[in-house]
Amino acid sequence: MRRLVARLLYAAMMIGLSLTLLWYRGVFLPSGQSRSDALTLPGHNLMLTLQQNRFSVEEEGMQLWQSDTGLHVQDFLTCDLDRDGETELLLLTWRRGNYGPSKPFWVSRNDTGWSQHIFIYNWQNGTPVPQWMSSRLRPEVARWALHDKDQLFIVTPDGTETLWQWGYWGLERIA
Repeated sequence: MRRLVARLLYAAMMIGLSLTLLWYRGVFLPSGQSRSDALTLPGHNLMLTLQQNRFSVEEEGMQLWQSDTGLHVQDFLTCDLDRDGETELLLLTWRRGNYGPSKPFWVSRNDTGWSQHIFIYNWQNGTPVPQWMSSRLRPEVARWALHDKDQLFIVTPDGTETLWQWGYWGLERIA
């Protein structure tokens, strides 16, 4: 009987350890649908591809840019979100930590768990350049879509529908 209990306890510990390691690697995060879209910018014909939660930009078969390996990209959109006449790239991402290497002075320790973020990029010579990176999204985004070409429609996991637009510095909720 003791052997059976010991084996069950050992099996439970191994399963717990395995699940923890899988969670740490992001295996249980929402998976993005693999897709590609063409984007034409002045002087550039780009192919934007999301595959296996990695986002890449190619031109004439040559890769110009790829998302960092620490990012788990769930989806992407392109639009003129800040209404400046130029197209921006929006990535719905997951990464470990609420902040990047630069955290606010009042935060003593960065989180190490996975959290969802929206990253917005401008384009420079056919490659994305960071414009704005959100902190952890609360609540998270279950679905998103463009609304009126320059607004972001977001649905949370509990079904709450919200509408966002670019403000002076960052996304601002308008409805």
